[in-house]
Amino acid sequence: MADLYGMYAQFFRLPVPKGPFTDQIVIVTGSNSGIGVEAARHYANLDAKKVILAVRNIEGGNEVKKSIEETTKRTGVVEVWKLDMSSSASVLEFANRVNKELPRLDVAALNAGVATLLYKASNDGWEETLQVNVISTAYLAILLLPKMYATADQFGVTPRLNITSSGVHMHKTLTKEMLAKGKPIEWLNTEDNVKNEPTHYQVSKLLEVFFVQELANHIKRRDSGQPKVIVNAIDPGLCHSKLVRNLTDTAQKLFITIFKFLVARSEEVGSRTILSAGENDCFHTHGKYMSNCVVFPTSDFVSSKEGYEAQIMVWNELSDILYKMNPETATIINSGKTQ
Repeated sequence: MADLYGMYAQFFRLPVPKGPFTDQIVIVTGSNSGIGVEAARHYANLDAKKVILAVRNIEGGNEVKKSIEETTKRTGVVEVWKLDMSSSASVLEFANRVNKELPRLDVAALNAGVATLLYKASNDGWEETLQVNVISTAYLAILLLPKMYATADQFGVTPRLNITSSGVHMHKTLTKEMLAKGKPIEWLNTEDNVKNEPTHYQVSKLLEVFFVQELANHIKRRDSGQPKVIVNAIDPGLCHSKLVRNLTDTAQKLFITIFKFLVARSEEVGSRTILSAGENDCFHTHGKYMSNCVVFPTSDFVSSKEGYEAQIMVWNELSDILYKMNPETATIINSGKTQ
């Protein structure tokens, strides 16, 4: 039923973003192609003060900047910053630049992601899909929180931290084999297990949903009890993006190409859910999974007792991984616990 509804939902008319994002500073990762570009274009068009394209390819980012300036007729708004999500060092350098140079941070749309069936080690030695989609995304999210907390305190606003996930998480669970040693990320990191788990991308999106739900429980609160930063997992739906460009199986690429031709949304329509999550202070969305611009149920596994136990296991393992990268992550996380 969920699959049929998901197919039907592809044809929903999603609301056009209205904003405005006046005076706001926005970061969009993975903004050199696809829905990231269109999200950045919307932010610029809706009066954002500054839109930062966080990209690995600076030349490509500058081309996107030029395109956005031409379509929105706004200059001096879009900036291109270097960010390589396959490197924890690059993530730290980017976050340090944010904390040093930006007077505020209102929206962080962490949209960067990869999809590949082949094992490829990142600069840090992690399998690339895990590194980019899960580890670096979590690392960057946590490192940006201090600037977002400061923005909330200084300007009386509620910053939004949005992580692009996917409805494909509905198709996956974490098996007993993955959970046996209490370190499912470590289990997923071996080349043999990547070969035996051809839906690695789907699993990474499941881990993202777990991360968002648990991170929401560690966000600092205001005196009113409302979160200082609202965090969401965002599902843009199936779009005509370049996400599967790394697939090498000819038959699979042909199937996906035909399937996308029939049901995929445009990249602009897909970007609307990213924008809708940051248009107002909808506290009821905090920690929720959003699809088609509304709060949407997660998978049966995620909402089950077994899923919650897996979520805690993933959170603990991910926290340990990030602590080894940078002990400051634990300080940031723990700062919100007693609020």
